[in-house]
Amino acid sequence: MPSNENSFFRQNVWPAIITSALCGLAASLAMAPLFYWPFMIIGLGGLYLAQKNCAKAWHAFLCGWVFGFAYFVISLRWIGNALLVEGNEYAWAYPLAISGLPAMLAFFPAFACYFTKKLAPEKIIHNLLLFIILLSTTEWLRGFVFTGFPWNLYGYSWGNQLEILQVLSLIGVYGLTGITIIWGAFSGLILAQGLKPTHKYLCLAFVITTYAAIHVYGANRLDKAPPVMADKNLNIKLVQPNIDQADKWKRDKIMDNYQRLLTLSAHNEEQEPEQANPRTTWIIWPETAISFHQLDNPYTKSLLSDMLANYPNDVYVIGGALLKNKDNATYANSIIVLDKNADIIGRYDKSHLVPFGEYIPFQQWIPIETISGFSGFQAGNGITTLNLPHEKKISPLVCYEILFPGSVVQEYNRPDFIVNVTNDAWYGKSAGPEQHLLKARFRAIEENIPVIRVANTGYSALIDGYGRFILKTGLFEELVKEYK
Repeated sequence: MPSNENSFFRQNVWPAIITSALCGLAASLAMAPLFYWPFMIIGLGGLYLAQKNCAKAWHAFLCGWVFGFAYFVISLRWIGNALLVEGNEYAWAYPLAISGLPAMLAFFPAFACYFTKKLAPEKIIHNLLLFIILLSTTEWLRGFVFTGFPWNLYGYSWGNQLEILQVLSLIGVYGLTGITIIWGAFSGLILAQGLKPTHKYLCLAFVITTYAAIHVYGANRLDKAPPVMADKNLNIKLVQPNIDQADKWKRDKIMDNYQRLLTLSAHNEEQEPEQANPRTTWIIWPETAISFHQLDNPYTKSLLSDMLANYPNDVYVIGGALLKNKDNATYANSIIVLDKNADIIGRYDKSHLVPFGEYIPFQQWIPIETISGFSGFQAGNGITTLNLPHEKKISPLVCYEILFPGSVVQEYNRPDFIVNVTNDAWYGKSAGPEQHLLKARFRAIEENIPVIRVANTGYSALIDGYGRFILKTGLFEELVKEYK
């Protein structure tokens, strides 16, 4: 079908570039915490039209890049907050932090638009299909290239629509991202010149029908879901200490922080012991809640074992720990399981380390310290399943390891729970902690496995396999939430 592109766009690329930037800004409003999902459809539709109406492929490349830059610089601007923590010597790099990563991520939609225009410059149907395929592919690639960063995939725009999210159980977030791109592109096609009114009505009908079908599927799945996640033999205790990031590693604060953790974790003496049906208690601590110093020191270890001894039944601590590998003097960002004697009976070392946060890529050419202030981290051996007493199994994930779809559990040894510990205090009151929580919700639905998420400060949550919040804390709250 021949197209009659607007000649003004062909003669001057600036209107297309400005349109693309505005569309990127609009699309960013669909991310947590706002979830203005219509703006994602509008944004993707505008990007499709902008590249379609460009005269040259490199013009389309520019449109894709400015769209991506605007989208990421707004939706990821909270990342720079890690540099503003008291005592961080890299505060001067804040402008680079909030613009550098978006500038790199913007190349993904840029290449999608470039090759769409290069390979299908004229025919509408070819251009449309290629745009959908290539933009979906580059979003998938974003989760793998340079260790991967699949943050704020377009599919996350539906994060507050639980019925729509149920389709994750079938196609995952990459599939939902592809559907979102289809809806956006079809919506843009409705406004394109050279398309017959009948075809425009068909496009609109397709979008409405598929949206309705997914919504009906989700509503039906939720209707058939069990009312609550029930385990009569287990208490789950989420401990959120809310320790300020500036105080977390100060020498004069470490003991106070440890005592706060123990106080919050202590058994409630007013609670009647359950004689008829004794339950095991899991106390969940956040990322790097303790370190090898507390575990190796007899006095601090005894404080922990004494606290646990007050529990009438079996009790285990599952929490984040900074450990030192004595054989090679490296460090590990770990999740450990402690028994009532405060002895380690299970351990997982974070395998997907954060670039510039836990290690410096190409450090031989980039001789700087990590943002976290720690260096020498050694990656673990990959995702694993830890076997706990009483025939329970967990898949432990540290911090942003929850981001990666399809890489959170061992398929041949599926766990009963996914346990995700993190420390979002780095990012203050921003969209970051809410976006991070959303990733845990998506993984719970994709795997149909409950997720136990505990943060040093908000948001800690217990999420069932349908994405429903059973427990949830707020931001900057020091509290304990318990599920029985």
